[in-house]
Amino acid sequence: MELAPGLALEGYGGTADPRSRLPVLPGVAAAAQEAFAELYEAEFPRLAGYLTALTGDPEVAREAAQEAFTRLFARWRRVQEPRGFVYVVGTNLCKRHWRQGGRERSAVVSLGVTTPTGRPAHDPWLRDLVERLPVPLRQVVLLHYYADLPVAEVAAALHRPVGTVKRRLHEARAVLSDAVLSGERSTP
Repeated sequence: MELAPGLALEGYGGTADPRSRLPVLPGVAAAAQEAFAELYEAEFPRLAGYLTALTGDPEVAREAAQEAFTRLFARWRRVQEPRGFVYVVGTNLCKRHWRQGGRERSAVVSLGVTTPTGRPAHDPWLRDLVERLPVPLRQVVLLHYYADLPVAEVAAALHRPVGTVKRRLHEARAVLSDAVLSGERSTP
């Protein structure tokens, strides 16, 4: 795993190992650190991209991805499906961001404050359609299509049989197709 330039390890209870450039964390087995580092290196860019597609904000997505991996590391020994875990946690963190953003927008509207127009807003029409799905359908859509997890990993992450995940994906595609065909996409 390549550490970010300028990353200071002092104050985190570890020191840098010059051979691997991984932090040496006291009390954590080297094999566990290496397995986590491999997962992080392989999945962090994909998770951050997935969360960026959900939020439209790369900064929020990166923070959510980092937090998801932090929570995974804290529970490393107990998590059976680490890849699915980080995607579920990242998705939930983005949901929290959306709810908080909705409250902030309501407050801004009620105060009559206008914001300057800079870059174009993220077009959230598909995300809004997905958000309107019932929770069981929404979860499988987000994990399978946005996170690009195979059906078996979605099933493991949600603790559901593979057949249930396939059925929910089928139902979600039908609902989304009907919504798009009925013209629910609002044009500016």
